[in-house]
Amino acid sequence: MATRLFARVFLVGLAGLLFFSSAGANTFHQLLEEKRKLEKQFGVQTLECFPFIKKIGFTEDQIPLVEQCLTGTRTLGEAFALSANSNYKVIGISNRFLNTAGFHTVLIPWNAAPDEVIKFLDDQPSREEQTVFLDKIREVKRKISAKFRVQNFYCSQEISNAHCLEGYDNLAAVRLPETRGTIGWQEIVITHTHTPPDGPGKLILNFHDSPAAMREYLLTDSFQTWKPRRKMYEKIQEKFGAVFKKKLGLENLICAVDISMEECEQGAGNLAMASRSTDFRMRYWGRVTINRYNTLIHGDFHASIRYDLPPEEIRKYFSRKAPKTQVTEKDLVAIKLEGRTKNNSTRLRAVCDLENLRAALCASSFKNFIRFVKKNRDYRVQVPWDTLMFVDGTQLGRVNFALNSNSRDTYLYADANSDEASFAAYLNQFRKNSD
Repeated sequence: MATRLFARVFLVGLAGLLFFSSAGANTFHQLLEEKRKLEKQFGVQTLECFPFIKKIGFTEDQIPLVEQCLTGTRTLGEAFALSANSNYKVIGISNRFLNTAGFHTVLIPWNAAPDEVIKFLDDQPSREEQTVFLDKIREVKRKISAKFRVQNFYCSQEISNAHCLEGYDNLAAVRLPETRGTIGWQEIVITHTHTPPDGPGKLILNFHDSPAAMREYLLTDSFQTWKPRRKMYEKIQEKFGAVFKKKLGLENLICAVDISMEECEQGAGNLAMASRSTDFRMRYWGRVTINRYNTLIHGDFHASIRYDLPPEEIRKYFSRKAPKTQVTEKDLVAIKLEGRTKNNSTRLRAVCDLENLRAALCASSFKNFIRFVKKNRDYRVQVPWDTLMFVDGTQLGRVNFALNSNSRDTYLYADANSDEASFAAYLNQFRKNSD
């Protein structure tokens, strides 16, 4: 049904906070281990933590979410071991039960009891019923493709199988004017709500829309739909562009698709007022996203800011961003330390994640690795591992990246927040046995 896996969330965790469970072990490392077990024992391919979450709050609020994901993942492993149905390949640990994208993809609540999960897993349509349902999906998709000549249309994995079929049926029932040979949309997404698209040519429909309502959306000029947002950016650039560039060095301001033009302008105005503080300006500002719910620090450069956060609160919160001088200093230290890790005795190549990992965390991670090598001269890593990548295990987006990376067969992902003991315990899991 959907042609994609769970949508990736681009979120970031609190810099500098150690990340451990109550037992003292690193939560991120434990989550990676649980994913490996699910892959090996049950053939799970994708595991994501809260894949559709929109409301986080502040940067540090991601930490309990990853801890909750570990709880839900462990419960899932228990349930799979006792369930008669463990054929799921794509799984999201979330806040609800949902069977979506055919019959191999599910959402599981993080706090569900094992018996609840078992009941949900076992209470599924028979293979014959699944085949009948999927045949219906294929037939209605064939009709849609022939009628609208659009190749890229699918259901969001945020809606159930039944709701997806309802949306497809409504779309297939749309009657276009006889004079209209094609539609201008290049991509159609059926989901549970109407939101503006993230670019021209993409149409988002509610599965519950009537054929008449869908017809109106389909006949709308796709570029006219996008035009108001383009004008909004032009207006913001005219009002605040000079301030952002001169005071912050900010070149890229983005507004999330689910906020209005007025809210976007309000957030941009708050940021412009916050930029009056000299201390606020003494930090790197790469890409800033104005959004409805979240205020997040993305590494050393980028940020997300809630549109209605007052200027003084913006200044106060982002005072934790490292000054430019400190970032530059730590970046140089990290580069120097990376050179010292080359051709080490462990046979691991050590690298830092390029996606929103602070330079200070990268530098401290290399120091940790160098100390480990000095204390464990006889350590050799097991085959096939060849690369050690440090990521920020407090960032929900980077956790999901590490859980599902295409390189995870040869890459070991370590939390850059680890202390020396938890880092050593993690690496020792992959120690090659003595011959």
